[in-house]
Amino acid sequence: MITPYKYFSPVTDVTFRKVFGEHIDLAASLLNAFLPLDGGRTITDIHYVSPEMMPDTPTRKNSIVDVRCKDSAGTTFMVEMQLNWDTDFMQRVVFNTSKAYVKQLDKGKPFKLLQPVYSLNFVQGDLHKGLSEWYHPYQLVHVYHSDRVFDGLKIVFAEMGKYMALPVKGNTKRDLWMRYFTEITERTRIPDPELLADPDIAKAIELLEIINYTEAEQELYDRYWDAVSVEATWKSIGWSEGEKVGEKRGLEQGLQQGLQQGRKEERHNLVRSMLANGLDIATIAKVTGIEEKEIHRVGDG
Repeated sequence: MITPYKYFSPVTDVTFRKVFGEHIDLAASLLNAFLPLDGGRTITDIHYVSPEMMPDTPTRKNSIVDVRCKDSAGTTFMVEMQLNWDTDFMQRVVFNTSKAYVKQLDKGKPFKLLQPVYSLNFVQGDLHKGLSEWYHPYQLVHVYHSDRVFDGLKIVFAEMGKYMALPVKGNTKRDLWMRYFTEITERTRIPDPELLADPDIAKAIELLEIINYTEAEQELYDRYWDAVSVEATWKSIGWSEGEKVGEKRGLEQGLQQGLQQGRKEERHNLVRSMLANGLDIATIAKVTGIEEKEIHRVGDG
């Protein structure tokens, strides 16, 4: 693939997983900047675990997040990037976070073994209409006594659109990461020196350079943006028609089902293409984030 760009966008699945799913130090830096950690705690000893959480039974949904890791105490950290925002995304985040919490415990084990789960989510859409804040931390708090907190689940949403609209931006680590997500684009030629002055941000920017991507990864990057455009188009059409006939909710559900099926077929077509071009299964799994067993099924089919 021939491209005029120097950098890829940091907000695609391909680049996000390459930066934060392959460089644990950058994942730790991102988590430390955004999560409401107790008592001045700093995350240092994390390791990756599979981003796919399998269901208990064949009839239940399995979930895949962009990055998932744990520390030595068993605390789980999950990070996800969402460009095509919809109202179901918040429910999906709660679903994934709760599933990660429940799946830690084997049958017959005491509940005291359960460890906290943190979920960090970057969203492009307007999460809270009417609120100017872009950073939204959630946790379970006593209705009448806010000092009484359940530490098991904590969820953070960061709105990129609202951050971009700020007239003045700060210089904290959190600000630098948000500027990385919102200022580095395919049109970037020379990043702001303030970003390059921070070692973590500078390393993340370097990982966006197109010369660091294989031909398969570049193809996957283009396919990602195609999928985003198609999804946005169909959502726009779907919502318009749904409002006309008064069946918005039913249309939304049908559209989501269709999009899920389309994503699956798109993944399988990409796997078939990569297999046909001689890429081994381990490489395909690393580049796409698809489980090796699914790649085997596609190849055998």
